[in-house]
Amino acid sequence: MFGSPDFTAVLVLVGLFAAVLMALLSCHTPRRDYVNIGLGILILATSLALIIGAFGTPSVATALVLLVIFFAIMATLMTYQNRAWAHAVWWIGVTLFLFSLPLLAVGRGDLAVFALIAGPGLLMLVATLFPEVPARYSRVGVTDAPPQVTSEEIAVERRRYTRLAGGITLAAIAGVWLFGGVPRAPVEAQAIGPVTFDERLAQQGAVLFQEYGCVACHSVTGQSGVGPTLQGAAYRTRRLADGTVQAPAEEYFRQSIAQPNASVVNGFASGVMLSAVGPRLPEITQPSNLDALINYIKSLTP
Repeated sequence: MFGSPDFTAVLVLVGLFAAVLMALLSCHTPRRDYVNIGLGILILATSLALIIGAFGTPSVATALVLLVIFFAIMATLMTYQNRAWAHAVWWIGVTLFLFSLPLLAVGRGDLAVFALIAGPGLLMLVATLFPEVPARYSRVGVTDAPPQVTSEEIAVERRRYTRLAGGITLAAIAGVWLFGGVPRAPVEAQAIGPVTFDERLAQQGAVLFQEYGCVACHSVTGQSGVGPTLQGAAYRTRRLADGTVQAPAEEYFRQSIAQPNASVVNGFASGVMLSAVGPRLPEITQPSNLDALINYIKSLTP
């Protein structure tokens, strides 16, 4: 999300700037609820950035999350007609939050982070606009509560869910920034045809792969990291950021190493590889080194 200056990164940064600005503004007028407004903007901006990014990898999970979002929007609009719909918004928020672990289990880390942020965001929205709803649920099992929700209970619910949503959002943004991106599912290998390689050169390439630090961004085990996994890379097609589908041709691998930003795989940030190995690129692209690295990549079977 932060690896390149794309629209989603800008969206999150704008939301973060708005949240900081609102927090500073609250120092001058502490009675105004500027902090909550700022957190709301940040949560909305981050959720939009994540769901926009998820469009690049359509799946059943994407469709399911979009369906939940649709119901959340409809239920939120219905609260203007009937406050009872706030209960529906509340349970949709809980459902989204609980979806985060199953989505992570099926390899959709982007949607999992979205659910982790958007779910508590909806709970915060309900607690801000209709605090009596979470206050009622907090009373479940309590036998000595007064018949009417008190102002103290309302204040507690607003603070509780503001802290929950704000804390999760900031932790998620920090995690994405520190670890270089949202975890993504590995691309399934698709057999293209016979792949041949020089075993001696492949062994040399394995050494260079470690020496140049390629392993820091590209796994050879099928798990995606900062960059796409190279396991089975010579056996499958891949969708690029411009929407085209690239066959696993040797020329593509050569270009990807020599010109890292020329053909970026969809869902991954541009500029990362160039910033990491840029000073050593002339050495890496020497014909002997380049041949060795390509033979090593071709040796990584699915």
